[in-house]
Amino acid sequence: MTAMAALAAAGCRPVSEAAGTGPAARAKMAADNGGTGGAVTMQVVAHPDDDLDFMNPDVRQSIDANHRVVTVYVTSGEANGINGVPGEKKPRPDFAGYAGSRQQGLRQAYALMATGKPLAKWKRGVLDLPGGLRCEVDSLVERPGVTLVFLGICQHTADLLGAGEGSAGKNGCAAQEEPSRRKDTGARRTPRTGRTGEPPHRKDTRLGDLWSDPKVVTRTRVSTGSTVRGAHPVTRAGLIDALAGVLDRFRPTLIRTMDPDPDMQVHGAKHRPHHDQSGYSDHPDHTAVALFTHAALERYRGPGDGRHFIVTTYRGYYNERWPFNLPPGLVRGKADVINAYGGDPALGCGFAAGCGDFEVGRDRSYGTGWIESTNVRYPGTTTWLQRGHDGRLTAFGVLDQQAAMWIESAPGSGRFDAPRLLGGGMLAPALAISQTKDGRWQLFAERFAGLGADAEGNRREIVALEQESPGGRFGFWTSLGNPEEDPVRGRRVGAPAVARNADGSAQVFVRTWAKGVSTKRQDREGRWGEEWTDLGGAEVQEGLSAVTGSDGRIHVAGSGHDTVHHWVQERPGGDFALAAHGRLPVPADPPTLVAQPDGGLLLVFRQPRTARPLVYRLDDKDGQWEELGPGLVGCGYGVMAVAADPEGGERAVLVSRNDAGSLSAGGLGRGAHPRWAVCGEQAVGAPTIAVDAKGRLVVATLTAEGKLLTSRQPGPDVTRFA
Repeated sequence: MTAMAALAAAGCRPVSEAAGTGPAARAKMAADNGGTGGAVTMQVVAHPDDDLDFMNPDVRQSIDANHRVVTVYVTSGEANGINGVPGEKKPRPDFAGYAGSRQQGLRQAYALMATGKPLAKWKRGVLDLPGGLRCEVDSLVERPGVTLVFLGICQHTADLLGAGEGSAGKNGCAAQEEPSRRKDTGARRTPRTGRTGEPPHRKDTRLGDLWSDPKVVTRTRVSTGSTVRGAHPVTRAGLIDALAGVLDRFRPTLIRTMDPDPDMQVHGAKHRPHHDQSGYSDHPDHTAVALFTHAALERYRGPGDGRHFIVTTYRGYYNERWPFNLPPGLVRGKADVINAYGGDPALGCGFAAGCGDFEVGRDRSYGTGWIESTNVRYPGTTTWLQRGHDGRLTAFGVLDQQAAMWIESAPGSGRFDAPRLLGGGMLAPALAISQTKDGRWQLFAERFAGLGADAEGNRREIVALEQESPGGRFGFWTSLGNPEEDPVRGRRVGAPAVARNADGSAQVFVRTWAKGVSTKRQDREGRWGEEWTDLGGAEVQEGLSAVTGSDGRIHVAGSGHDTVHHWVQERPGGDFALAAHGRLPVPADPPTLVAQPDGGLLLVFRQPRTARPLVYRLDDKDGQWEELGPGLVGCGYGVMAVAADPEGGERAVLVSRNDAGSLSAGGLGRGAHPRWAVCGEQAVGAPTIAVDAKGRLVVATLTAEGKLLTSRQPGPDVTRFA
């Protein structure tokens, strides 16, 4: 039996046979169960449309999978108060009206995703949260599990000094007019303090101020048509209380939020600072809301009943500055939803404030990079399922923001014990896994070491955990520090990747503040040095891959702006240098390196805009990368897992997240049949693939309920490739 035939027999099916996710399928699902499945996915975002721009297609896939879907909008998103139709006369600013029209646009977008009908009916109400905050909560009548929560905090305030409480106006905020929200790349502009001509007595209070200063007080805004009737003051502690209250109210199993630590960005003519915070590549509100959400997550005890939760964070305006990674079908799907959100004055929705955010409809979001890409902050590694010293498969992940371990009940049994939590503090959602020569597990992660209001208290560090003996207990988590001494820069460090040197010592790699790669090595006695070493030479995206070749040298790969960068040790255990193996094409997503039994290396990454896997092989240290084909068609996005043929040869199996959000597997290399087959349900995080004790390929992912989901080949003679 071939590898692909075995995967099909194990519950995979060709992509063309996957369950439909069009309007008819969503309408049937609405009639069957109302969108109240076991998983509860929650998005917490700053502005109306952040979820549609940066988290889709994942949100839509959760709706299609019948999850309960709750999206929380922290600000009212009033911006400049102008809801103008491009090409028509600009209306006067109406801050409350614009906030209300954006909320209506969101109802249209979610109704389209859930029922296929943008004007489906909603039940609208009020939710009381800790700290005295009252917010609007809307649930779709046909799919009551689809819920929108509007906290309504002012996006901008400009209170007149000495004018007292009344200066905020009847809606709770006083706001200044700003220039047009769109310019050149379609980016949303935001007002800044200190603009030329701005009155010196006017102060614009932002969410970033609320995060960094516990004394700051802002307010909510009552949008036009809202079910909430009065504005309320909001403090830093009050917003954390409110978000913690939302978590406790809905008890999500998967929490999606924006990037708490965006990349540094040098702004200039090529990269304009129109919407970014100074020096960094994202909107300041995105960052502040992500930090507030993580602060609330420190209090969250999970969904209960023995269930766990997963956290995923998404990049924002970062997407503009790296190659686009979504295939055309997914881009079209994102655009359709944003068009529903954008609406039209003539839509006939019957809402007083207006029928959407008019500037973004009619495919006007194309070309921004926001709909052409979806990137997570922590892509993760693809080696988190491995065979242990006793032959049992062991899987690792992050549950409840702790490290978790699943162990196979017996070698090759296919059954896994309940997850064992290993602590670690508040971990980022990615682990790197390795085994010592004597079979002890080592785990590496990035930890939120502090979430304080000031820079010194808002820190990240790389941490490690090691078993004391094979199959034995684990010791204590150890801090490996951070390549950056400055805590502000240290927040931009990435999650680790790991490989083993020829002498068996572990070597860890992380992406740095400057988008380079830094490394730290453990010595033979298990001690870690104090210093991190910068490899130099290139800028890369988050998501490194590291592997040890047959000659004992470690290889490291990262996706750059225009090629995949490849570092290799000059000799086993030696220093690293950029390899001279020929220039590789432009990559879209993080690369995956795998060592093959015959001594070759496989490198897999995606082509921009098509998501087509590109597969290259390196035969020896003095050779050139050779492309293998024919290849697989584009399918999904994100980092891909690869398993080499354990019996040797150049062939392998690739596992990818597909367009529907589940996993697909396909053959690679000479003689392999390039056809995808679908496995399982909606996947969260990077997939993985390994060979069990009976020689069978096993594909694994985590689900939105924090469960380990595996698919395996059913028979012993399944490692031969057609």
